[in-house]
Amino acid sequence: MVAFAAVAWLALSRWIPLAENVAPENPSPIAWQHGAPTDTLTDSEEIFNRAFWRRLGNEDHVQHAERHEWRDAAGLERWQWFLVVSASPDLIKYLRDDNAFGLVHASSAPLVSEAPSWFRFKPEDFTVLRASHAGMCLMFSKSDNTLYATDSGRGFTKGAPESSSPTQGAQTPGRIPTSPPPKQKP
Repeated sequence: MVAFAAVAWLALSRWIPLAENVAPENPSPIAWQHGAPTDTLTDSEEIFNRAFWRRLGNEDHVQHAERHEWRDAAGLERWQWFLVVSASPDLIKYLRDDNAFGLVHASSAPLVSEAPSWFRFKPEDFTVLRASHAGMCLMFSKSDNTLYATDSGRGFTKGAPESSSPTQGAQTPGRIPTSPPPKQKP
């Protein structure tokens, strides 16, 4: 029995360092549908702050964060972000229980083709809240405090071009009179 335990320990001690030295699987590149983003941001605190309109709490830990932005000469055209967070009870209460963004329960999580390789999970293990008319989606783990979150949108809508000539008032009498109505005498 002791010999068996010694052999098992020796085999296990040799196997564990080998497993730690195996290179992680290379993430597959993202297949961009409309071209690669002009900017990719990975500042987890900044992405968290912009995503949830609040600062990262002491008990919150961002595991992964990425924001993609597509810009042209006129500015931001489109954006998307992805987060995986070990969320504190306060953050879960704010996002799920208080429903800070007015999300609705959804039966499934969205399939985002342009998501990073680390943004993968089993949908059946998560409760999903989504925006009814926008891209925000929050997936809360049913077994722990892990939160997967994503959103996407357009940039700022460009205004109409300015007119080349100034707007002029009525020049000739038409249907609308150019003088005020007469005043009645008392």
